[in-house]
Amino acid sequence: MTEPVIVTKGLRKAYRAGSPVLDGIDLTLAPGERLALIGANGSGKSTLMRCLIGLVPLSGGSVSLFGHRFTESPAPAARAAMRRRIGFVFQDHSLVRRRTVLSNVVHGFLGRRGSWHAFAQCLAPAAWRAEAMAALDEVGLADRAGERVDTLSGGQQQRVAIARALVHRPDLIFADEPAASLDPAAGREVMALFARLTRSHGIALLYSSHDMAHAAGFSDRVVALKDGRVALDAPSSEVSAGSLDTLFGDRNG
Repeated sequence: MTEPVIVTKGLRKAYRAGSPVLDGIDLTLAPGERLALIGANGSGKSTLMRCLIGLVPLSGGSVSLFGHRFTESPAPAARAAMRRRIGFVFQDHSLVRRRTVLSNVVHGFLGRRGSWHAFAQCLAPAAWRAEAMAALDEVGLADRAGERVDTLSGGQQQRVAIARALVHRPDLIFADEPAASLDPAAGREVMALFARLTRSHGIALLYSSHDMAHAAGFSDRVVALKDGRVALDAPSSEVSAGSLDTLFGDRNG
């Protein structure tokens, strides 16, 4: 049986003496599975992601990421090993706007041996540039490789960010509200592309969203957080946007 990518048992996170943000989270993510994480503001979605990658220490319970188990914070060597297998896509794209599209995708090689070559595409080995161009072709932007990122639309910039994550060849991608800054049409296009490419590459995807249609429509499974606990964990085929609205009261959760 294939080992899960993520396993949490009783994960708890509290800040100071206040009520816990996360209070006993049990969660698994299988290789290649696409999981949508939803919940109202303050429900702990971003905190959970940070706990999973060791950015903030746990207050209780445990996390196992790629078989590296920790109960507070991962050891430095384990953290480095885990990060090498993870790609990230952020709401604000996190691109270097004055550099070219190709240079931004080449930045996905940062962290590899000799990664100073990834500072710009002109320094990168030919093999890295070729891989970056292939990733751009997958997101439909190979013809824009030589243009500055700040000449692209928001949706195009997010596609560049996806290409940068893909070129890293991760086993898992974390995406925090990847379509939140886009207009509805661009958001749907980006999420559809994201879902298709992670599936075709066999990459596990964990993304947070405030859009109930995105949560139900582009994942294999939906996990909803409420009051620091898992309120729903179900296959997306059994979840509707309407049922999620009922759970949270409205679409702004």
